[in-house]
Amino acid sequence: MTQIEQYLGMSEAEARDMVLARIRTYVEHETPSYHATEITALAELIERDLRAVGADVERRDTPGLGRNLIVRFDATRTGAQPSRDDARRPLLALAHIDTVHALGTIAARPFRIEDGRAHGPGVYDMKAGVALLVEALHWHHRRQTSLPRPVTLLLTCDEEVGSHSVRPLIDELARNAEAVLVPEPCMPDGGVKTGRKGVATYRIDTTGVAAHAGIEPGTAVSAITELVRQSLRILALADHSKGTTINIGTIEGGTATNVVAASASAGVDVRLAVAEEGPRVHDALMSLRPLSEATVTVTLAESRPPLVRNEQVARVYEYARALAAELGQDLAEGATGGGSDGSLAAATGAAVLDGLGPRGGGAHAESEHIIIDDLPFRLALLCRLIETI
Repeated sequence: MTQIEQYLGMSEAEARDMVLARIRTYVEHETPSYHATEITALAELIERDLRAVGADVERRDTPGLGRNLIVRFDATRTGAQPSRDDARRPLLALAHIDTVHALGTIAARPFRIEDGRAHGPGVYDMKAGVALLVEALHWHHRRQTSLPRPVTLLLTCDEEVGSHSVRPLIDELARNAEAVLVPEPCMPDGGVKTGRKGVATYRIDTTGVAAHAGIEPGTAVSAITELVRQSLRILALADHSKGTTINIGTIEGGTATNVVAASASAGVDVRLAVAEEGPRVHDALMSLRPLSEATVTVTLAESRPPLVRNEQVARVYEYARALAAELGQDLAEGATGGGSDGSLAAATGAAVLDGLGPRGGGAHAESEHIIIDDLPFRLALLCRLIETI
């Protein structure tokens, strides 16, 4: 019998299949961002799953986006002694139920298990993590575990498109939390994420004057030429020595090859390893001035701060690593260029442990999958964290 089996009180195969059944249910409820009806339907299902263990569930509906859930699960120890100033400071878990996959993807790529992997749209990012959270509370409920502090789950409906509906809520809950757990996908080697780059996206619009390219080119002002010249300025703002990268991911404009373009636009992705780089790049982008008679407009579309491996993050990681060792596993750590709500929580000074979800790959792609034999360990670790922090 493995340490995981001893702790969970069941075989790893039983634990795997239990979690996998819930993952399949959640994956087969499609939830593309901005599809409020579908997202709300899954939120209602998860609400029922959590009320079944005695959790209090508060609904926060957001027009056009769906439903956020604030879940409070309280099975605290009688007479618990504060680990800090207040034993009632809750443990916070963050997860999202929206995905990047278009409605109808599940029909084209149904949930399936093949070669030890579970495939399906959103299975890796991050419905497996949501299912693990729900299963962890069900496990504690069945075992009637006495917890050291209340647990709050915030399940959000728009993380993939910026988390705009919940930013103030994340800030409020994270500031009052003892620690924040985020079951987003782990590192490729199974390690948790103790560092994330900050993300900022910008839209660059240029406006010129259209004219026939062969008959009246002298009267025209090319928006595309202006955008191309500005693009060189934008890319020069990258500083790889500080982990600052810039990508012009989309570009469009013009109507025909024989027409000087009157308008053009580009989408710019900025990744920041250190928060101090944010103002430098932002100020430079917002200060772009035309290099011709065209006009240039810059709009900030989205921003997330970096998750920096500070003292608080290192402390909760080392604690989790010790718990993982008790379960017979070595828990590594690493940093990634992707963003998550963990970064928003970390910006409040909270002790954040991100990347607690199962191993897998193909996030946002047709190859999205999880490694199913990793599920028992992830469940056991999450249960231990909830039980002991």
